[in-house]
Amino acid sequence: MDKLKTILKDNTFIRHTVFIVFNAILLYILYFLIKNLGSITGGLHHGFLVLTDAFKPLLIGLVLAYLLNPLVAFIDGKFLKLLVRLPDDPIKLEKKRNTRYLISVLLTYVFVIAAVLAILYGFAVMLIGRISFTSVPSMLQDLMGTAIKYEATIRSWIQQNIPQDILSDKLTEFTNYLMTWLSENMSATSAITFVTNLSGNIVDFVIGIIISIYLMKDKKFFLGLWRKFLHLVLPQRAHAVFTETLHEINVVLSRFIRGALLDSLFVAILSSIGLSIMGLEAAVFIGVFAGLANVIPYFGPVLGMIPAFLMGLCTGGFWHGVLAVVILLVVQQIDSNFIYPKVVGSSTGLKPLVVLLAVSVFGYFGGIVGMLLAVPLAGIIQIFVLKWVHRREAKLIQKRNSGKGKIPPIMD
Repeated sequence: MDKLKTILKDNTFIRHTVFIVFNAILLYILYFLIKNLGSITGGLHHGFLVLTDAFKPLLIGLVLAYLLNPLVAFIDGKFLKLLVRLPDDPIKLEKKRNTRYLISVLLTYVFVIAAVLAILYGFAVMLIGRISFTSVPSMLQDLMGTAIKYEATIRSWIQQNIPQDILSDKLTEFTNYLMTWLSENMSATSAITFVTNLSGNIVDFVIGIIISIYLMKDKKFFLGLWRKFLHLVLPQRAHAVFTETLHEINVVLSRFIRGALLDSLFVAILSSIGLSIMGLEAAVFIGVFAGLANVIPYFGPVLGMIPAFLMGLCTGGFWHGVLAVVILLVVQQIDSNFIYPKVVGSSTGLKPLVVLLAVSVFGYFGGIVGMLLAVPLAGIIQIFVLKWVHRREAKLIQKRNSGKGKIPPIMD
């Protein structure tokens, strides 16, 4: 018993024992995590999806508020400022300013919704012709007539240009695939699920719009609340660094959005000019649609070529549609190699080569979403890399000035 007490009094023994026990527990935890890595990541992924689905309206509202806030500020500062005169009384001034800002938010949504409806209407007119809204049966009759016309055009071209034996084999294969797809996706259960999901998404989007209106209307209040929250949970130095980093990320994202819109404008202008020169009907609208679709890298240009090919096929034949696609391909090559890296890359501070590599790498890992977010994510990564480099440079300069070691000067 006395010998045990003597051993326990030895600090070295206790320290070694604690070290061994701690490492044994740590190794067991690592073994447990590696052994159950699949179930753990699956659970985390499921939990993330549940949280995202629960807060989907709030996320939609935040994204819409962030994207539309510059347009609201422009309408409020440039347009309504000239139309609405503010009073001199401070109390009435604040109330009048809030009312004017709310009107700016509502006008922004009216403008955006009108633009979306105009694009959809123009697309429908391009495919169907003049749409008659006198009655639902007449509109359905126009849709059926347009579908029959396109089907007859495509069927005639196939019969003239594809051998019958190949056509029969491909037609049988396509028919089998179509029947399988219809049996799997056109059942009553699938239809109910589709309608339920669609209605739920529409409700979430409408709630998100309402949330975004309140967020933009009371922007000063929420920003002040956010600053107070950061001040309470973070030390002063960490609060300053975190706020500065968020500001730099906001600058990168804002410049990226402006650069992407400017790039889309260039593509829309070039596409409209090229399609107008070849004499394609609705050339300006198809060019504008190609510019809007160009926001999505790689997949967007293909989406913009579909209406151009269909319009050329139905108005001038197959080679007319091919010519429209070739024109858009030329525009996309000019944009991909010259305009996009220069405009979007310079707006985010990235070199053209970095932009091309970012789109390729993020597209490989993240698909279409990765390609869409490649440039802003690369800009954000650049912020953290530059901060780390500047911090290392500052430490090296401080160490060199203190005379603790001979350190070569840092190259610019």
